[in-house]
Amino acid sequence: MRCFKCGSLLTENDTCPKCGEDVRVYKKTAKASDAYYNAGLYKARVRDLTGAVESLKLSLMINKYNTNARNLLGLVYCEMGDVVEALSQWVVSKNFSPDDNIAGTYIKKIQMNQNRFEMITGTIKKYNLSLKYAKEGNYDMALIQLKKVVANNPQLIKAQLLLALLYIKQDELARAKKTLNCVIAIDRNNTLARMYLKEIDERTALKKADVSGTFLPKRKEKIPDKKPLSGNDVILPKSSYKEPSNGAITIINVLVGVVIGAALIWFLIVPARNKGITQDYKKSLQEYSEQLSSSNVELNSMQKELEDIRAQKEALEEQYNIVNGTEGSNKLLIAVIEAANAYIANNPTQAAQKLVDVDVSALPSDSAKTLYNTIGSAVLPTAAQTFYNTGMTEYYKSNYEVAADNFVKSYKCNNSADAAYYAAKSYVALAKTEDAKKYYKYIVDDYATSGYYKEANEYVSSH
Repeated sequence: MRCFKCGSLLTENDTCPKCGEDVRVYKKTAKASDAYYNAGLYKARVRDLTGAVESLKLSLMINKYNTNARNLLGLVYCEMGDVVEALSQWVVSKNFSPDDNIAGTYIKKIQMNQNRFEMITGTIKKYNLSLKYAKEGNYDMALIQLKKVVANNPQLIKAQLLLALLYIKQDELARAKKTLNCVIAIDRNNTLARMYLKEIDERTALKKADVSGTFLPKRKEKIPDKKPLSGNDVILPKSSYKEPSNGAITIINVLVGVVIGAALIWFLIVPARNKGITQDYKKSLQEYSEQLSSSNVELNSMQKELEDIRAQKEALEEQYNIVNGTEGSNKLLIAVIEAANAYIANNPTQAAQKLVDVDVSALPSDSAKTLYNTIGSAVLPTAAQTFYNTGMTEYYKSNYEVAADNFVKSYKCNNSADAAYYAAKSYVALAKTEDAKKYYKYIVDDYATSGYYKEANEYVSSH
């Protein structure tokens, strides 16, 4: 263990042998940080990644210079699919300990496969978009995006958990359980995954109870015993039939029966049959009309859905163009990473060149913004002075184009009144009225007490 003040090796004594600093508290905090690091290492080995993250964060909270804990935290984040968080930890680790630090190897491995890195950062962007859709209640679009995220980055646990939650909400319990099992395979003791699985088991048990209650066994009805009738039980009525005395009468009776039967058929059966046919026709016509109306309604609904899908497609294409364009968040993130590499390589001027045009509000994650602020606070003030000095040199050489560019960069780095004033003066010399007015306006709005205010106000008022 080395002294936090002079860097010399410490002994068992409570004071540094070289500078005499009291290191009792420092030793206790370092031991506590190492204890949490060991706990995080054990949890990571048994794939309790959530527990490992908590232990390693506590270790770094106690001692932020614990390089081993920070590098391991980056590895755990990488295993959970969050490469941006991992990269942030490794860059900070390399900044704290630039010599013999394995974090440099991890950073190089990520930079070697730039396409893979851009794809991973794209999945994080899609996950954030899916989370927004889910909060707005647009679950179908959230599911579409999350399926793409999980297909491209199956290690991203938070995307898997959100996908499982949406499956549970749509009562697709089998798919949700399959997704949660994938999460458990990556992170065995993930609290949310265990809680969701418990919810699925409870819902499944309730469904089984409801189904078993609807199919109760039917009670058998008793069939009364029937005894065959015997000859003594049957009462035979006396027959009143008499044989006809003449064959002509029989023929007449048959003809009369035929006529009566024909009349009954014509007056009773035929009208009833015609009426039934008419009713069937009307019923069929009504059914066809209802089906046609239903088809029209369904067609209108499908047309509306198609219009909604087209609108969503256009919105997604617009977002895709924004992400992958010149102002895309991926390109901004790459600029921050390149600035971090330049800073680690002890080239602050190049780091400032990378950061000067980065809009920190457009960065995709808080970790990237923190990294930007860390590097920016170290290099931008010095770079602002360097740009300003270069601008003044070129300004007095009447090289106004180069001077204006350097003054603008200096203003972006430090927002000083001097840089804004000479940027405006350079643009006036170049006859670029709008640009000159823009930087004079900065002085009018933000530096009302400076010596440049009167000149700037007059120019803005007159142009």
